[in-house]
Amino acid sequence: MDDSGAILCQISSLKDMLDQVNEEIEESFQITREIESEIVKCSEIQSALAAKESNLMKTAYLLHFEINGLMLVSGNNKNTLTDTLLDVP
Repeated sequence: MDDSGAILCQISSLKDMLDQVNEEIEESFQITREIESEIVKCSEIQSALAAKESNLMKTAYLLHFEINGLMLVSGNNKNTLTDTLLDVP
Protein backbone atom coordinates (compact mmCIF):
# COMPACT_ATOMS: atom_id res chain seq x y z
CA MET A 1 0.00 0.00 0.00
CA ASP A 2 2.82 2.41 0.68
CA ASP A 3 4.00 2.05 -2.89
CA SER A 4 0.57 2.87 -4.29
CA GLY A 5 0.35 5.92 -2.01
CA ALA A 6 3.75 7.12 -3.23
CA ILE A 7 2.71 6.53 -6.83
CA LEU A 8 -0.54 8.48 -6.29
CA CYS A 9 1.45 11.31 -4.72
CA GLN A 10 3.80 11.39 -7.72
CA ILE A 11 0.86 11.30 -10.11
CA SER A 12 -0.76 14.18 -8.26
CA SER A 13 2.49 16.13 -8.36
CA LEU A 14 2.92 15.44 -12.07
CA LYS A 15 -0.69 16.49 -12.71
CA ASP A 16 -0.08 19.78 -10.89
CA MET A 17 3.03 20.35 -12.99
CA LEU A 18 1.09 19.54 -16.16
CA ASP A 19 -1.68 21.95 -15.15
CA GLN A 20 0.92 24.67 -14.57
CA VAL A 21 2.48 24.04 -17.99
CA ASN A 22 -0.97 24.14 -19.61
CA GLU A 23 -1.69 27.48 -17.92
CA GLU A 24 1.61 28.90 -19.17
CA ILE A 25 0.87 27.65 -22.68
CA GLU A 26 -2.59 29.25 -22.60
CA GLU A 27 -1.06 32.53 -21.38
CA SER A 28 1.44 32.37 -24.24
CA PHE A 29 -1.39 31.76 -26.71
CA GLN A 30 -3.27 34.75 -25.32
CA ILE A 31 -0.20 36.97 -25.61
CA THR A 32 0.32 35.72 -29.18
CA ARG A 33 -3.31 36.54 -30.04
CA GLU A 34 -2.91 40.05 -28.61
CA ILE A 35 0.31 40.59 -30.57
CA GLU A 36 -1.34 39.37 -33.78
CA SER A 37 -4.27 41.71 -33.14
CA GLU A 38 -1.89 44.65 -32.70
CA ILE A 39 -0.07 43.68 -35.90
CA VAL A 40 -3.38 43.71 -37.80
CA LYS A 41 -4.24 47.13 -36.34
CA CYS A 42 -0.82 48.48 -37.32
CA SER A 43 -1.21 47.08 -40.84
CA GLU A 44 -4.60 48.76 -41.18
CA ILE A 45 -3.17 52.06 -39.94
CA GLN A 46 -0.23 51.72 -42.32
CA SER A 47 -2.57 51.10 -45.25
CA ALA A 48 -4.71 54.11 -44.32
CA LEU A 49 -1.62 56.32 -44.03
CA ALA A 50 -0.32 55.09 -47.39
CA ALA A 51 -3.65 56.00 -49.00
CA LYS A 52 -3.55 59.43 -47.34
CA GLU A 53 0.02 59.95 -48.52
CA SER A 54 -1.00 59.02 -52.06
CA ASN A 55 -3.86 61.53 -52.01
CA LEU A 56 -1.60 64.24 -50.62
CA MET A 57 1.03 63.57 -53.28
CA LYS A 58 -1.66 63.74 -55.98
CA THR A 59 -2.86 67.07 -54.58
CA ALA A 60 0.72 68.36 -54.38
CA TYR A 61 1.39 67.45 -58.02
CA LEU A 62 -1.86 69.07 -59.16
CA LEU A 63 -1.10 72.25 -57.21
CA HIS A 64 2.45 72.32 -58.57
CA PHE A 65 1.06 71.98 -62.10
CA GLU A 66 -1.47 74.74 -61.43
CA ILE A 67 1.19 77.06 -59.97
CA ASN A 68 3.46 76.49 -62.97
CA GLY A 69 0.56 77.32 -65.29
CA LEU A 70 -0.28 80.47 -63.35
CA MET A 71 3.36 81.56 -63.38
CA LEU A 72 3.50 81.00 -67.13
CA VAL A 73 0.31 83.02 -67.69
CA SER A 74 1.59 85.73 -65.35
CA GLY A 75 4.89 85.88 -67.22
CA ASN A 76 3.08 86.13 -70.55
CA ASN A 77 0.86 88.90 -69.18
CA LYS A 78 3.91 90.84 -67.98
CA ASN A 79 5.54 90.49 -71.39
CA THR A 80 2.34 91.60 -73.13
CA LEU A 81 1.99 94.58 -70.78
CA THR A 82 5.63 95.55 -71.28
CA ASP A 83 5.28 95.28 -75.04
CA THR A 84 2.08 97.34 -74.93
CA LEU A 85 3.70 100.04 -72.80
CA LEU A 86 6.72 100.18 -75.08
CA ASP A 87 4.46 100.62 -78.11
CA VAL A 88 2.68 103.61 -76.54
CA PRO A 89 4.15 106.86 -77.95
